[in-house]
Amino acid sequence: MAGLGADVIKVEPPEGDPWRGARVAALFDLDNRSKRSICLNLKSAEARAVLDGLVADADVFVSNVRPSALRRSGFDAESLMARHPSLIYAHISGYGYTGVAADKAGYDVGAFWARSGYVATIVGDGIEPPMPRAGMGDHTTAVTLLAGINAALFDRTRTGRGRFVSTSLMRAGTFVVSSDLSIRLRGDDHVPGVRRVLFNPTLGCYRTSDDRWFFLLGLQFDRHWPVVVRAVGRPELADDPRFTTPRQLVEHLDDAVAELDAVFATRTMSDWADVFALHDVWWDPVQSLDDVIADPVFHDSGALVTTDDGEQVIGLPFDIGDDVPRPTRAPELGEHTETLLLDLGYTWDDISALKETGAIP
Repeated sequence: MAGLGADVIKVEPPEGDPWRGARVAALFDLDNRSKRSICLNLKSAEARAVLDGLVADADVFVSNVRPSALRRSGFDAESLMARHPSLIYAHISGYGYTGVAADKAGYDVGAFWARSGYVATIVGDGIEPPMPRAGMGDHTTAVTLLAGINAALFDRTRTGRGRFVSTSLMRAGTFVVSSDLSIRLRGDDHVPGVRRVLFNPTLGCYRTSDDRWFFLLGLQFDRHWPVVVRAVGRPELADDPRFTTPRQLVEHLDDAVAELDAVFATRTMSDWADVFALHDVWWDPVQSLDDVIADPVFHDSGALVTTDDGEQVIGLPFDIGDDVPRPTRAPELGEHTETLLLDLGYTWDDISALKETGAIP
């Protein structure tokens, strides 16, 4: 939301966001650009009064604090929306705002990656599950919450009333794997993503002679199989009785994959890229991070933005025009505390008193 031009105020405890001390500073900077930071000790009644004053002037309140802690502080959805009826209250959690696991601590590696069934769709039985990369579940769930917030803000323009918006890491994870879960809910078996059991040799990965991998993207076998085999110089396979009907293909899938394995192993990725472009074969390379950074498609996509101090960073995953502000650096801990208090009408004497009580550092 900060990237779209909203004034986002990050409320931090005196010790700061734990990610401030992370080994990789880029992770904190990524998620906190263009925000302002206020430091409040919410164990103090005076600090809670400051936060309530900020909320009174806000469109949206976002929290990832567990519901029981929110209720103890008076910042649960029911209490806060009773005080501020037009407020959009947005909550993000591991397992949901209500239910048996509402107060269970959750990170994306557990709730999004493991418990949702996501990792099970990637690996087979008995295989050690891989760890997710940092933020995979967090960022997916954040965009999910943003969609709900925007819908609630739109509704408020018509009704004038606030709404409670919530999502969870687990719910976003189950939405990501909803195709597999839907199949299982109807009693069918889930099939792990192994190319020899996908029932389609034009939708899967292959290795080239220079040890690179790529994916063919021919979801419609009958449409793409003739194109692929002609492109790779094996046109006779288009009429091979083993591969002409879906039933025959299922019975001879290993043969089809083996034929393509053999031919793709004869040339480099660069060679095949030229061939695929010439014949309009649908495909994509498996790329390293360095490959992505060097990829002109990555640059053309608009994924990179430049901050006000000239650093290139990953931006929002969508565009809404050219008039969005340039992102600024992540704030220092409590950098805007005094400015925000002055904006709320506090005097310098009031700020000194808040420091004396421990409400602010």
